[in-house]
Amino acid sequence: MPESKGDRTFINFSNLALLVVAVMTLAMALASREFEPLAERSVLFYGFLGVYAAGGVFANRRILGKVPVPLEWGYFLLQLFFYAAMVRCEMPHSAIWLLMMPVVSQAAVRLPWPGLVAVSAVYLGINSGLPDIPGWAGDERWRTALSLLSAFVFVIVMTKVVEAARQARERAEALAGELEQANAQLRAAAAQTAELAAATERNRIARDIHDGLGHYLTVVAVQLQAARALLPASPERAAEAIAKAEESARGALTDVRRSVGALRESDGRPLGRSALEGLARESGLPAVLEVSGRPRLLSDTVEQALFRTVQEALTNVRKHAGPAQVTVRLDFRDGAQVGVEVADTGRGCPEDAGSGGYGLAGLRERLAAVGGTLHAANGASGGFVVRAEVPG
Repeated sequence: MPESKGDRTFINFSNLALLVVAVMTLAMALASREFEPLAERSVLFYGFLGVYAAGGVFANRRILGKVPVPLEWGYFLLQLFFYAAMVRCEMPHSAIWLLMMPVVSQAAVRLPWPGLVAVSAVYLGINSGLPDIPGWAGDERWRTALSLLSAFVFVIVMTKVVEAARQARERAEALAGELEQANAQLRAAAAQTAELAAATERNRIARDIHDGLGHYLTVVAVQLQAARALLPASPERAAEAIAKAEESARGALTDVRRSVGALRESDGRPLGRSALEGLARESGLPAVLEVSGRPRLLSDTVEQALFRTVQEALTNVRKHAGPAQVTVRLDFRDGAQVGVEVADTGRGCPEDAGSGGYGLAGLRERLAAVGGTLHAANGASGGFVVRAEVPG
């Protein structure tokens, strides 16, 4: 795992503290009148002090990583050995005790509490066993040991506080990274949702164009075709066909306005006989309308879905059924749902209507959007039947 900014700060601070302690110990030894810089014991002291400092710096680089337990204990045992060796060099001991503090601080970070207590106790034992040192006799020895113990407690507490702060900062940085990742995922999800919404709206508009304008333009085309055929022999009937085409064109404009205003508020009128009679009249087909149950107010989306179902079914009858009678049934008898059925007496469909054209597929999508279903198949006694059921 790469080092975080908090890790680097912690390591740099620990290294600085270690080097400062080593330099202070050496400087205070050099300043002592009893110290002989070129004596054999002094040279040994320099060597032990250098190894002590180098080992501490290396350990600080690894202190935050995963190190096997035997290596950890090996490092602390070596540092205890180096300290004991420097003590045995009989250097002036006024500052050598400072060398214990960085190692105790490392133990507070790396070792469990029993290990930390053991390292601290060994250091105290080494200092308590020093022979013939002024000020270490009798009660003074115990007072000095208590002073060292107090210093250990202070270093351990401060190290634990700093380590807790470092870990809290690491957790905060990790949480900040997770939060940023979550925000990125939310932004991606929002963009995807917007794309899906746009695609859904495009599909809705495509269905409206097909189901609405397709119906009216089919009627207009049929009426104009009839007018062209009737014009030479029967101008009056041709004019009547043209008038019907004109009426269908106006209906197309009305339907366009309805589609554009799809977000309008409910007009408070239930889907009933008048709306379906208007569709049947505009189609020019001989149609019978049956309404079962008591009409009730429906939501705009449900009303629009049922209206488009009847409209598309009548358009298909006109295109494919040939000469046929049509029955439109609107069923309110079930209080939990509304059904509409368009049945004709035409030639029916030569193959399964479930795999039919875009119109039926669009109706299925529209009805599914409001929790409804569509059934389209040849009737038992001939012709073709389209039935839709929606909650409402």
